[in-house]
Amino acid sequence: MPSETLKQRIITVDALRGFALFGILLAHMIYWYNAGPLPGEYFQKHNDTASGILGILNEILISGKFFAFFSFLFGLSFFLQMNSMEESGRPFVWRYAWRITIMGIIGLIHHAFWRGDILSIYAPLGFILLPMRKLSNKWVLTIGILLAINLPSLLMQLPGLIEQLTSTTPPTPPPSGPPPGPDPSQAFFKNVYQSDIWTMMKNNIMSIGEKFDFQFGSGRIYVTLGFFLLGMYSGRKGWFAMSADELKPIFKKLKNRSGWLVLITLICGLGMFGLNEAFKLGWEQSPLPGYIFGIFYNVNNASLVVFYVTGITLLMHRKFWQKIFFPLAPIGKMALTSYLLQTALGLVLFFGFGFGLVGVTPPWLNWLIAIAFFIVQAFVCKWWFKQFYFGPVEWLWRTATYFKIQPFRKK
Repeated sequence: MPSETLKQRIITVDALRGFALFGILLAHMIYWYNAGPLPGEYFQKHNDTASGILGILNEILISGKFFAFFSFLFGLSFFLQMNSMEESGRPFVWRYAWRITIMGIIGLIHHAFWRGDILSIYAPLGFILLPMRKLSNKWVLTIGILLAINLPSLLMQLPGLIEQLTSTTPPTPPPSGPPPGPDPSQAFFKNVYQSDIWTMMKNNIMSIGEKFDFQFGSGRIYVTLGFFLLGMYSGRKGWFAMSADELKPIFKKLKNRSGWLVLITLICGLGMFGLNEAFKLGWEQSPLPGYIFGIFYNVNNASLVVFYVTGITLLMHRKFWQKIFFPLAPIGKMALTSYLLQTALGLVLFFGFGFGLVGVTPPWLNWLIAIAFFIVQAFVCKWWFKQFYFGPVEWLWRTATYFKIQPFRKK
């Protein structure tokens, strides 16, 4: 690969990773770095127009998209590391397995502070990539797409759906009023947002099972693995090693097709919602419309991630857009440290052992804070790499991986 093309690829992938971290920060900040059920009154306090608009934008453009975006880049990085080590004759499997184990340990520590951690999910899924790397491109692509659209969850819902549709017994109406027993959202709020740091960490550690229940119940774990595979597939195809002239026709086709899917599924989903509201059809009480809406939602999410990846990559081949996206590359190069620092921001601002601003600051202000913090991160990361080879957590991770102190400060 020509050195100029290699440099462009590294900057492009790092900038994509930086953009993904920006989306993750916005998704977490809008509702006070929440990773569980919050009492409804905290949302009702902020029902102004600005918060409503931001909530819609967050749901359509951000929520559920950027963890998948980041997962795609993880799969791509997996392939690039594997390819580089195998080409140089270095052992890959045990080194990668140990590297992923360390990441999992970091993730569990992070989870103790914040139960929304994704590293503790990435680690076990990262091991699954090892046998799946033996699959052909056709199977990697097929399985990746089916998982990315959350097909396993949709299939697991089918028996219950069929049973409800064929049952001759009328459905039992939902009980009026709050369910009996303690409100789980109040318990979550007390344990996480109003506890001292040690009580919160204890509750987070004990909730690891609930976390995986959510991952499987929502299908996020399937989507994550699906985008791991799609990222690995893109690496195998050499898309990010191509020159601009080679890449453009491929990514333009993918961008256009995914863009149309985004538009069609969005129109269908909003159309269903609008018809139900306008004509009081009561679809929320019927299982079939909800199932169909779920299909639109999952396909829309996956398509939008592909649209983001291909569209932004194409933009980064234009001089004007390079000025906007390339400054994100240092954040992407220091992705692990940046991700953990973003959590630290959320904990300090919103949790009880910090400023305790959960439910106090409106969503629009949370986003302004997120944007300001991200800009500061970009400048700090740029300065950092003038002084050091790696981010601080990346350096520790690399040192532990190779059992050898790695160079840190530039001379």
